[in-house]
Amino acid sequence: MECPHAGSVPLPVIGAEMLRDHAALTRLRESGTVEVSLGGREDGLMVTRYEVAAAVLVEPALRGEHPLAVSMRTGADEEACDEEQLFFLPTEEHLRLRRTVSRQLTHRRVAALVPRVQREADRLLAAVPPGEAVDLVRVFSRPFPVAVLCELLGIPREERGYVRDYLYGWVAEYGGASTVTESAGHALSRYLKELIAARAQAPGDDLISAMLRQGSADAELLREDVLAAVRFLLVAGHRPVTRLITDGLELLLRRREHWERLVAEPGRLDATVEELLRHVTPTTLASRYAAAATEVDGAALAGGGGVHCALAAVNRDPERFEDPDRFDPDRYDPGRSDSGRAPNAHLAFGLGHKHCLGSALARAELRIAFGALLARFPRLALADPAPGAEEEPERRRLWVVLDPDGDHDPVPR
Repeated sequence: MECPHAGSVPLPVIGAEMLRDHAALTRLRESGTVEVSLGGREDGLMVTRYEVAAAVLVEPALRGEHPLAVSMRTGADEEACDEEQLFFLPTEEHLRLRRTVSRQLTHRRVAALVPRVQREADRLLAAVPPGEAVDLVRVFSRPFPVAVLCELLGIPREERGYVRDYLYGWVAEYGGASTVTESAGHALSRYLKELIAARAQAPGDDLISAMLRQGSADAELLREDVLAAVRFLLVAGHRPVTRLITDGLELLLRRREHWERLVAEPGRLDATVEELLRHVTPTTLASRYAAAATEVDGAALAGGGGVHCALAAVNRDPERFEDPDRFDPDRYDPGRSDSGRAPNAHLAFGLGHKHCLGSALARAELRIAFGALLARFPRLALADPAPGAEEEPERRRLWVVLDPDGDHDPVPR
């Protein structure tokens, strides 16, 4: 893609690690909106300030397509599980996919799903030896959102291997390189097509059946849209929850006073989840593309040019959040106001036409995950020393002991 206003000076290269480096993001924010290269692959404007990002994410002029947008029907008979393809669809296909999901993934559906989400959390935690050091990523924070997505989609427990094999390859212990294989992608694609065909004949109370019931003059097109919607939910709905549970729990356990306060005051859980969303910001980037030449925060942007909002920087903008690097659940108080805005109006889920469709489900998962850990294992602690800490350092792990005192009495459900 041609640079919006390329010059002779090499652009600063922004990689994935920098998007989580708060010291680097602070320096970048002090420079205002600047032109950068994303990993050396794509040039565009980088936004790091809250007010600019909030405007960018809802700006109608920035509803253009990615210059490399590819139809989800391109190569549909080949590998049908390309994650990147789903995030850069042509505008009309993207809007149709979002409508397919949003009309059925309602707050009411999420509320009805809560007992099953609670059951999955309890089931996973009941299987963990409480007095031993365990990697929470492996035993809980990674399998939990997979189980929730399978419950949402109505995938029987005995058939969930297709989903696990695919998603575990994509997230690769969340933090390592992707290890998804062609065979896993093909297997999942074939399985989902068969599942959708079966639900079309015999609907249930799951999200796939609900999306199919929306009706269409073109039944085949509707099935393709549902397939794309399911794939999108799987790849977009797993990784952020895994990261938030893992990084959020580590933060609470390292700053033990926050964990102890939650044990004593479980009613503070909602405020804590909102502050974790702001402080951790599990999704680092939200991008928009110009439909025609325009201007963003005083910088010229060519048609097709990208604007990339660094959400971890945006959510710690001192112009929007007082003492932004401090983890403070008290900043979320629905009874307070700040110039008419909610005190913790973070942008962890984005805004505008590409805001996170699964935000209600993600919040429910986080409340249930942390609530189950607090209720069942109030003495939960980081393992010291962490076993195997030197092995495969590129993989994200969180070694904990659920009940260090060894007198665990499970909470009845």
